[in-house]
Amino acid sequence: MLYKIFKYFLIESIFNNKLRGFEKLSNLDNENGAARGRNYNAIINKLSAVNNNIRFTILEILKEYEKNNGDSNPLYSREINSILLSEYGIKITPQMLSQHLKQLESAGLIMEMPTKKEVRNKIGKRNVKGYVIREDAFGDLFLEVSFLSEELLSYFDMYGNNKLSNSYDHCVLTVFNGSQKGKLFKIHKDETLLIKANKDCESLDSTPFDIFLNDFNNGFSDGEEPCIKIFHDDDSWCLIDDSILDGAFIGCIPVEKGVVTKLKNHTFLKLYNCDSTLILYCSF
Repeated sequence: MLYKIFKYFLIESIFNNKLRGFEKLSNLDNENGAARGRNYNAIINKLSAVNNNIRFTILEILKEYEKNNGDSNPLYSREINSILLSEYGIKITPQMLSQHLKQLESAGLIMEMPTKKEVRNKIGKRNVKGYVIREDAFGDLFLEVSFLSEELLSYFDMYGNNKLSNSYDHCVLTVFNGSQKGKLFKIHKDETLLIKANKDCESLDSTPFDIFLNDFNNGFSDGEEPCIKIFHDDDSWCLIDDSILDGAFIGCIPVEKGVVTKLKNHTFLKLYNCDSTLILYCSF
């Protein structure tokens, strides 16, 4: 859960306007200044390291691999490069990948571990450098900086409210960002949730997304304005994207337009419209 929160919210929150909060750390008295200054530098190094698409993607790859394989089986650099290309369309040289890994390692986000892997043009497994995310990689980002701690607690509150609202016959979605942050939608099996893109999304007086419930039995029509529909069908909660949104993702998996897609329990739904993103936490 902590990583998902970091992934979806930390970068957006910090690099918009909250980074200025770190300036307060430099106005410390002489007694505590040196120790706090070291924390300040460590935090800035981590934020600088992840403020890059390739390095951020490497962290995502390592975390997903750890989740599926455990942290005792490091990922070989060539394997990382292969995943970058095959799953993310990112093509970089081994030398460039090495530089990115070094920056993540020096920032205290990942660590190098020896491992045995099959090496191209070699017979049998060879000793190579593997990489894993450090156990304490993100802790000080939240625990040492008060406004991030408060932000983190607010997400836990939203997660808790979503969990308390859950019931057998409902799908519960909580908005985790934007002007509707914290708003909860509880969809019964006989209802559908409609999410429409606001065509005038660049207007200062409008919001990029319109969300509302509609009852299938009370006049719902497939001929209405294109939208994303979340509904229950054949013992599963499903989503179909017939909208004009720029993209929809269940977790990190893109949703194909016009195709009924099963929702995953306890996951994030991300929707993109213009330069805006809507993040919904989904449980049922």
